[in-house]
Amino acid sequence: MTASEPNVEAGRPVRVVCLGGGYAAIYLARELKGAIKRGDVDLTIVSRDNFHTFHGFVAEMLAGKIAPSNITSPARRLFPPARFHNAEIKSVDVDQRTVTTSRLLDGKEKVLEYDHLVVALGSTDDLSRYPGIAQHAFQLKTFSDNFKVRNHLLAMLEMAEIETDPVERRRLLTFLVVGGGFGGVEVSTELMDYFRRLARKEYPGIDPAEIRVLLVHSGERILPELGTRQPKLIGYAERTIAKGGIEVLTGTRISAATRDEAILSDGTVVPTRSIISSSGTALSPLLDLMPFERDDRGRIITDANVQVPGTDNVWAAGDCAAVPHPHGETCPAVAIYAMYAGRQIGRNIVRQMNGKPLKPFTFTGLGDACSLGRHRAVSHLKGVRFYGLPAWILWRTFFWWFVPTWERKADIAFDWLCAPVFGRDIVNIQIAAPYGLRREHYETGQAVVRQGEVGQQIYVITAGSADVVRETAEGEVVVTSLGPGDHFGEKAVFEKSRRTATVRATSPLEVLSLGEHEARTLAETIQVFGAAVRELPNEPEINPAPLGT
Repeated sequence: MTASEPNVEAGRPVRVVCLGGGYAAIYLARELKGAIKRGDVDLTIVSRDNFHTFHGFVAEMLAGKIAPSNITSPARRLFPPARFHNAEIKSVDVDQRTVTTSRLLDGKEKVLEYDHLVVALGSTDDLSRYPGIAQHAFQLKTFSDNFKVRNHLLAMLEMAEIETDPVERRRLLTFLVVGGGFGGVEVSTELMDYFRRLARKEYPGIDPAEIRVLLVHSGERILPELGTRQPKLIGYAERTIAKGGIEVLTGTRISAATRDEAILSDGTVVPTRSIISSSGTALSPLLDLMPFERDDRGRIITDANVQVPGTDNVWAAGDCAAVPHPHGETCPAVAIYAMYAGRQIGRNIVRQMNGKPLKPFTFTGLGDACSLGRHRAVSHLKGVRFYGLPAWILWRTFFWWFVPTWERKADIAFDWLCAPVFGRDIVNIQIAAPYGLRREHYETGQAVVRQGEVGQQIYVITAGSADVVRETAEGEVVVTSLGPGDHFGEKAVFEKSRRTATVRATSPLEVLSLGEHEARTLAETIQVFGAAVRELPNEPEINPAPLGT
């Protein structure tokens, strides 16, 4: 049986499995609600998260206007009467019409059978755009990413207030946002307003003039989503952002990110501890396991009915799908198009079940809106332009309406009422130790550790090279060179002392850094493993050098 030959046994409901729990899944479930209650359809939504993240108010969450949990909605209140399956999607077999999942605890597998498959996997962050993005740039795709950014921003303010070194103080108070689309503009404008408010009211040791927010955009003008049709809206946004004190660098890309700085495509080096990436997405690797035609961006191609060509029972919507736009080309990767596409899929599944012809996707969009901070925005609704406060009211109302549950709508409205009275939320909840196991990237010439500083991390080189340099009265002396597999820094960490030398990258360098606990655990494990291997008969002797000696 192939994917193009659906065959439903008489007397049982049609089994529909949806991959992904985003907006396409929400509106699919709403459209099929009646059919599920009648027993005609059995819908299962599969997602690794048991909640939906509303990205429309991420910037307001980062700026303390909304509690972090209030941009999430519980999946088990979104999808009933459909079933919710909380697991990782492992594979899809379109010939056998099965989806294999694995639970997050231990990987135990479960096989789901389907008659109709809806692919709504969304997108992920593209971590290949420049060196260091995965290690040193913050993403805004998942809730955990957003929560991590929020806490990091507050940590920077806390550290800056007590920092006396002017160079490090400037680095802590410099925030670089990559991407001049709706997301990047909203984040940068909200953060500038937020930081200045906090500096005046909560952090007396920080001068608001010290805070620096940069917005880096590769295009010649920001807000490319507005295209060439709305130059007046873009012009207003550019003027408003400039008045807000944000530095906008257009026609510029970030070429590398490190622990201490961002290197831009024009050679500019920006000392910063905070790089927030709001540009560039990639598609789920699960799409590679499916034998469906893809466009030049890797999205699954659908026909006008949102159905995958050559099949009778496979549909695709959202960021991972190239759905034809009624006016030509394909629909943009915007949530509202995923909503209407999910709804159309539900309608067409029911029509197909009833032997009726499918109907095409006809939604052409409502408009666009982008907040500019300080109760300002730009928006257009069906071609009618709005600026300033009226646009901001329209933006907030429109996004609030599409928060998927009334519970969260009420929570957000309450947060909005409380913030002007009681102030923004500034609690920094540390959910992980500041020092642990992580990957880091350094560019040529950068120091990984410096002579005389307190040792906190141990480093293992995974790629590239570095020199160990000792500072003497006669100048710097190269002690030795290091390469992949070499480690350094353990003496200062284990002996609770200061660094005795500087280690500087002599090429683009990738290292694995470990805190003391992780390093000791690894050293003990390597020693035990080496002893066990030496006891095996007819095996070459392995005698790994213990880390930390």
